[in-house]
Amino acid sequence: MTAHELAKVLFDGPDLMVTVRAYEGGVNEIESVSKPTAIHLKSHSDSEWYYGRHEYHNADCCVHCSWDEPVTPPDLAIHIS
Repeated sequence: MTAHELAKVLFDGPDLMVTVRAYEGGVNEIESVSKPTAIHLKSHSDSEWYYGRHEYHNADCCVHCSWDEPVTPPDLAIHIS
């Protein structure tokens, strides 16, 4: 889902609390929204589902890249937590 798709869904409904998944069926209220951040898409296999499909680019992100490797604008994401 893109930021614009999310905004359209939120604007079409009433002004309600927005939550994110927590452990064992619990939820938390969204507390922060990051600035666009470089991300590696599909960096984990289906057998590594517990990591999530993608991984943010940082100093410890993965063995497949170098911290100095450029990440192009299409590979940016906004993290909501």
